[in-house]
Amino acid sequence: MSYQPSKYFDQRYRYFMNYGLGIKLDEEAWFSVTPEAISEHQARRCLVLFPVCQNGRCLVLDAFCGIGGNSISFARSGYLVVACDLDRTKVRKVGFSL
Repeated sequence: MSYQPSKYFDQRYRYFMNYGLGIKLDEEAWFSVTPEAISEHQARRCLVLFPVCQNGRCLVLDAFCGIGGNSISFARSGYLVVACDLDRTKVRKVGFSL
C-alpha cells in the first residue's frame, strides 16, 4: 500500500465505513475523497430536492469521480451513475470500493 499520512489513515473508517473490506485508496485519494457520511447526506438531500428521482429515474454524472466516494453514495441511493475521471487507475479503484 502506498504512503498514507497518519492524520488521514487514522480516519479511514470515517471516509469509508467498510474500509476493511478491500477499499483501495491512492495517495491523492486520502485527502481528496468525500467522507462517506457527507456523500450519503448529499445523495439523500438530492432525493428531497428532486422527488422525481426517488423512483430511480435520474442520472448522475460524476465527471471527476476520483475513487468514487460520491458516485458510490449516489448509486446506493438509487440513482443511475456515470463515473468518469481522466486517471484510469482511480476509476478502477471505484470497482473495488463498491
